[in-house]
Amino acid sequence: MDTIRPRNIVIVGAGIAGIACALSLSKELTPFVPDLMITVYERHDILSTSGGAINLTPVAQRHLAQLGVLDELDRMGPEGGADVDAIELFSMRSGRPIGSIDFTDHNGNGFGGYKGRRVMRIVLSVAMLTVVERAKNIEIVFGKKVVGGEELEDRSVLHFQDGTEASGDLVIGCDGVHSAVRTQFVDVGRPAEYTGLSFLQATIDTNTLCSPIHFKSSSLNISRHGSILASYCDRDGDQIFAAAIVQFSQDALSRYRLEPGQDWATQHRIRCALREEIRDRFGKTSLPCIREMINSKADWMLYPVYQVRPGGRWSMNRTILLGDAAHAMPPRDESAAYALDDAILFSRILARYRSEPLTEVFDAYESLRRDTINRAFKESRRMWERNRDMGLFEGRLKEWMMSFHIKSHESAREAAWEFDATKMALPTPAPSEDLVSLNSFLRERTL
Repeated sequence: MDTIRPRNIVIVGAGIAGIACALSLSKELTPFVPDLMITVYERHDILSTSGGAINLTPVAQRHLAQLGVLDELDRMGPEGGADVDAIELFSMRSGRPIGSIDFTDHNGNGFGGYKGRRVMRIVLSVAMLTVVERAKNIEIVFGKKVVGGEELEDRSVLHFQDGTEASGDLVIGCDGVHSAVRTQFVDVGRPAEYTGLSFLQATIDTNTLCSPIHFKSSSLNISRHGSILASYCDRDGDQIFAAAIVQFSQDALSRYRLEPGQDWATQHRIRCALREEIRDRFGKTSLPCIREMINSKADWMLYPVYQVRPGGRWSMNRTILLGDAAHAMPPRDESAAYALDDAILFSRILARYRSEPLTEVFDAYESLRRDTINRAFKESRRMWERNRDMGLFEGRLKEWMMSFHIKSHESAREAAWEFDATKMALPTPAPSEDLVSLNSFLRERTL
């Protein structure tokens, strides 16, 4: 079995999972592998600006701090994101508060010193790249779209659309829900599946709103036709990120997607159609602030929500999938945290198992993560079922159950937000056959 330490590591995807993986691998392996080289290949020519704002839970913030990224976000000033003490829930029907998902304890303190934060995805990516630039053994190469690959006896090889290729002792697919690494040669039979739900997203300048804003920092506004997230995404409160979670048939997606190369008339038609969609679904809300956002001239964008069911095995002999590439689930507040957890835990296991075959590294990682990911996937599916279109009675029941659900799961949420991937107990490598034989020989000699 090959027990050579990985010295040339290839990561596909320069998103949150990919960059976090590169930073964590550099931190964990450099003391043991001085000539370590990590190369990240990204299919876009520049950083992608899609995806809007994301919520960073206390766990996500803790892990970003450990990677040196949180300091960079703080140095960016107001653009570094808005602090979130709680996500307040409101009924769009009555305008009344339903409850809140708190990122602070009863004394107003964060969990392990961290609260929540809402930040634009592109801002977080820039902060992460700034930290990468200080690492001497990490390189990011843009404009490299994976179109295939294979595993050889001593390395994995990736083929890119431009005719070039790259090989590594270890290849890590962090290229998201539509992962080319997964679909091209790791697990061809496990494609992404459309959930039947989509985001309608827009960013709205606060000074364009006349109505009082009904939330402190972040809100989730519940309706029988779906939900609308409304949250500040900068520290000064100059912008509100709005995202409607709605049911869309797969057949309708092509009529509402803005794509590169579309002419102005087509794009204008789609934008007008999306405004009509969100007005039809939420225009009668009792929340003046939300009603004003819905009736504004904001440019809404449609983002279908896909999922990738967790597989029985996530890896080949020299290639493994992490983050959404392995187990994308309908988005929830912990989504970024799961990607960071994956990166940190895998890096720690690889460092501990550095003298073991990679297959043992993969097995140890899978055994550590399988149950957690399976539970998270099921809970995420249940949560998103609540955003499908409902009748009047179902809608009332949904509001009542939402309040009950939040209160009944409070202790579990607070316990989860104390999680620290750098302190989680790791499995211990099994002794090799040679080591067992040597120990037996020495014991017999002593007797």
